[in-house]
Amino acid sequence: MKRFPQFVREAMTASGAMATCLPVRADGPYSDWETAFFLQLAGPESKADRRTLQGSGQTFSTGIETDVIETESAAVVMLRAEIHLRDADPLSMEILLTPGEGGAHHQALKLMTRQPSLRWFFGDRAFWLIHAQAQPLGSEQHAGFPEVLNTALRHDALVRMTGHYDAQAALGEVVKSYELRASEHGSVGRH
Repeated sequence: MKRFPQFVREAMTASGAMATCLPVRADGPYSDWETAFFLQLAGPESKADRRTLQGSGQTFSTGIETDVIETESAAVVMLRAEIHLRDADPLSMEILLTPGEGGAHHQALKLMTRQPSLRWFFGDRAFWLIHAQAQPLGSEQHAGFPEVLNTALRHDALVRMTGHYDAQAALGEVVKSYELRASEHGSVGRH
């Protein structure tokens, strides 16, 4: 792959996201589906990151934390990933998913419960690939994803019983807290 797949570029452009995770078939039409992380490194603040990644051939250490944010409208799963390009200053991203709606968000979490590794793709402003790597997933990491998915789906089942399920409203509520945090503290993250 020389560039992020078209559907990934369209999804990231439509949402304004600099990072996402989506189900893909990375190795061709006969390979299994898996969830991959895509990170766009655009702008002058990412110049050092692009230089570090481009042509490095290295596999950088990564970590993922998960959290389920239960709102009155739906559950939002937050995936917080860190890529350790430099010891003192990891590259971090937060991805918000609403698995209760089904579709790509549900599938992305479901695939992470069983796939053998996570693939990471880093692109520039125009989504041209500057670095890719795969990281094996251990049994401890696999165990966390079903728990997160089940917690979110249980919450959403209860919300649906009240007739108030609205994934977009839940996302809006969580995103609003990011906007408040950004206005109070300046920039959020480094992208």
